[in-house]
Amino acid sequence: MADKRRLLGSPLVEITFLGTGAAFSSTSYNASVLVERTLLLDAGAPLCVHLPRVGVGIDEPRAVLLSHFHADHTFGLAALLLGRSLTLDDAPPLEIFGPQGTGRYLEQLLDLAWGDAMRELAWSKLRLSVRELQPGERFTAAGMEATAYEMRHSRRFSCLGYVLGGDGVRLGYTGDAELSDGLQALLADCDHVIAEMTYREPAAMHLARTQILQLMDEHPGVRFLLTHRGPDEPVKGAILARDFQRVQLPLT
Repeated sequence: MADKRRLLGSPLVEITFLGTGAAFSSTSYNASVLVERTLLLDAGAPLCVHLPRVGVGIDEPRAVLLSHFHADHTFGLAALLLGRSLTLDDAPPLEIFGPQGTGRYLEQLLDLAWGDAMRELAWSKLRLSVRELQPGERFTAAGMEATAYEMRHSRRFSCLGYVLGGDGVRLGYTGDAELSDGLQALLADCDHVIAEMTYREPAAMHLARTQILQLMDEHPGVRFLLTHRGPDEPVKGAILARDFQRVQLPLT
């Protein structure tokens, strides 16, 4: 078996949870996860506050992977983009990856947040690049190999999950997702997964605790880190993620 202590040459993979609550949580922030200080999985948390709180500058992320366009996964991006543009003398470029429609959504988000002049400034100063992905597409983000998977969540737009990594730790991220063939394919292709757990019992659009238990039985070789939390009941064998928690992979 490949050495699981290596992801693209790194001895350990560091994951920092910047927001772990479901959309309307009263106890946790909205969804965002930082991988190796340079890659953001979704951007719902107030990133200009949360990144410095965990000792990461707002200039450090080099790529953002969006799973879908709901506010609790994206609204932190508006402040991050303009904050990098206005507070940094030499703002680094930023790549944004997401489902089909990502470019248009970002334009609308920034126009609503700051107006078209500030949107044009941020886009230009950050040398912002947007790549819209199809399910099954392979790509590289912040130096990490990645693959996109089709998730079933909203019926209004495309939703994606991702697997990061090569011969070492293979980290999956479901975003928001119901049970589906795409979710099963993602789990079959990773050895650790950041998975949502919004409900106690099955309901539309999200995964429930009972379904997480089922998926853990079906994929015994995958370690689960649970986020987008609704219920706080422990799940034996899984990590119930908390805001600002750091985890190093592989889990032992």
